[in-house]
Amino acid sequence: MNNRCLFCAQQTTTACCLGCRTIDQSTMFETLLTLLGKASIVGNYYDQIKVICHQIETLEWLLTPIQFTPVTHFDLKIHRLDQDAKLYLQQASLDVQNMIPIEVAADGNCLYNSIICLSGNTASTPSELRVRTLIELVKNEIFYSNRFMHIVGPLNEVMKNIAHNFAFSELYEIAALSNVLKCNIRSIYPIIDYRPHLHIMSSTFEHAQCNIMFKAICLFWTHTESDIDARSSNAGNWSPNHFVPLLLPSDNSQSQNHLAQPKISDSGSASSSL
Repeated sequence: MNNRCLFCAQQTTTACCLGCRTIDQSTMFETLLTLLGKASIVGNYYDQIKVICHQIETLEWLLTPIQFTPVTHFDLKIHRLDQDAKLYLQQASLDVQNMIPIEVAADGNCLYNSIICLSGNTASTPSELRVRTLIELVKNEIFYSNRFMHIVGPLNEVMKNIAHNFAFSELYEIAALSNVLKCNIRSIYPIIDYRPHLHIMSSTFEHAQCNIMFKAICLFWTHTESDIDARSSNAGNWSPNHFVPLLLPSDNSQSQNHLAQPKISDSGSASSSL
């Protein structure tokens, strides 16, 4: 079969030529995300993105499963408290108000930055997580479309967005990441301007093979500005523009065994398992 290498565009029989196999992994994923970003601006972008994702899937040596063992407790030497998010957290369900929102870069990659923050020693990058998320959504597009299209719109538009570095993330990405990371993700949304369709924003997205209790993480929808400033720039309405991870306090030893499945007082469960 006559293909072109995804990395150097030279003709080859596989999706990656022998010469490009020596490129470091982070550069590979940056190159792949750039390629997907270019595909997202052409007329038949949806088909082009799917073709590239199917080609990437053949690179099994690159897509080895991520070994994700999340950090569970706040460490003053490593983490910084997000003061704005802490205020918003007081408007979330009671069982998470004692947790600590961790400061991550608010650069549009905040969902992926949150995952990396929780990953400890994992060397993943936002580009890698975006590429893996796209592949997951392409592989199981019918499942994800049926689950979320009526809430956050068509999957094809979301895939176009994911293909661009620093583009803000939504519900599709959280659900897909639970399967990419093979862990449960509890999405926590503050009870602000609550409307019934927001209920799913406070859900636990479960991975079918996740039977290790500590393999769960909490992600919080927040804003980089105060409530007043956030509304003043949005016609009086409040909507989140940032994600941060939540950790247990370092001295909360009694809670160590409960991070994976914290009590859910005002949230539901939304399985993202296939």
